[in-house]
Amino acid sequence: MKPSSLSLLALALASTVLTALPAATPVSAQELQPGETVLERRRPEVEQLGIRAGSFRILPRIETGLTYESNVFATENDTRDDFIWVTQPRVDVRSDFNNHALNFSASGNIGRFFDYSSENYADYRAQVDGRYDITRDSSVSGLLFSRRDHEGRSDPNFDVSLATGTVVPRFAEPVNYFTHGGEASFNQRFNRLRVRLTGGAQYTSYQDAELTNGRTESQEDRDRWSYTGTARAGYEFIQGYEAFVQGSYNWTRYRLTPDFGGVNRDSDGYEIVGGLSTDLTGLINGEIYAGYLSRTYDDPTLKDFGGLALGGRLNWSVTQLTSVTGSLSRQVRESTYARGSQIASSYNRTVAAVGVDHELLRTLLLNARVQWRQDDFNGVDRTDDVYTLGAGASYQLSRYVFVNGGYTYEKRNSNLSGFDYSDNLVYLRVGAQM
Repeated sequence: MKPSSLSLLALALASTVLTALPAATPVSAQELQPGETVLERRRPEVEQLGIRAGSFRILPRIETGLTYESNVFATENDTRDDFIWVTQPRVDVRSDFNNHALNFSASGNIGRFFDYSSENYADYRAQVDGRYDITRDSSVSGLLFSRRDHEGRSDPNFDVSLATGTVVPRFAEPVNYFTHGGEASFNQRFNRLRVRLTGGAQYTSYQDAELTNGRTESQEDRDRWSYTGTARAGYEFIQGYEAFVQGSYNWTRYRLTPDFGGVNRDSDGYEIVGGLSTDLTGLINGEIYAGYLSRTYDDPTLKDFGGLALGGRLNWSVTQLTSVTGSLSRQVRESTYARGSQIASSYNRTVAAVGVDHELLRTLLLNARVQWRQDDFNGVDRTDDVYTLGAGASYQLSRYVFVNGGYTYEKRNSNLSGFDYSDNLVYLRVGAQM
């Protein structure tokens, strides 16, 4: 551990914010738009202008800086800390047509560890999306995306060995994977009735993993196609309030069947929910829903799932300077985790979070967040509860330069011995935009 280094980085973060205060402009709040939080509100005097190219605006930006992590390998004992240099470039291209829309975005997230270079990562995301307005009340939209990501040490799917009675990582480095896909939607409004039909598909492929024994292990039996079809109908029974029902069907097909362990992980599932959506301008907006969720597997050795589906998101504008956001979700996620003779078919992830954004000064924004996450495995006796606390600040030095800093604490409690961990992250980054 490096407590002195952590203290110095925290002091640097505090000093940056305090030094900026005298030069900050007084608060003069602009009206919040529906669905908008304080962090997302327009600030014309400092907002990004971009580069005009016909009917498009190109918005480039880059953010880079230092992160300190107290538990790089997410272990219960013998923790190792390190500094990480993080760089996050991004470019958005947005149309401003009178009708229709066409947008593009690309971003990267690159981390370089000072001591533990095995944990280095280079992720990216790219997306193009558009909307065609058929009439005033109907439209079609679609998107295509590609992204590279990695399974970090704290990921519930990160493979470990329990043969010795202790948790020993099998992988020598994070596992990289790619996801490519697309989605198409049709939206129609009939006076107070709104209907939306959506279909999507995506393909996920995993790169080979380096093992701690020096060998390389193929992960191609995790490669899979996922398809989803969704229909939703909502009725606005009072202005600002809409009741809706939504049904979706999904199916997953693995490239290799069975996998290297002789298991067929193909599955089919559905979700049926009903809920309430609200949009009271300037006060509260969002939706909540509940229903039933099911997933059935082709292999009889894998455990099926059926149970409560729930979710939602609400934005509450406490004042024009403070907004509170709450979110709740539950979904079934793919897993290849195994413990002895027990093989997980999947795990149910439930997430509940509350965040607060506050505009202390026109150029100084504060935020805080608390989150609870539970990963409950199907077919394996394992349940993880993960608690996260975070706070941060963003200071706009000018229209073109900004500083972000923050602190995050994360703790996992598992019913399995050796899977608990706690981690502290402190970051300070400088950004530039046009």
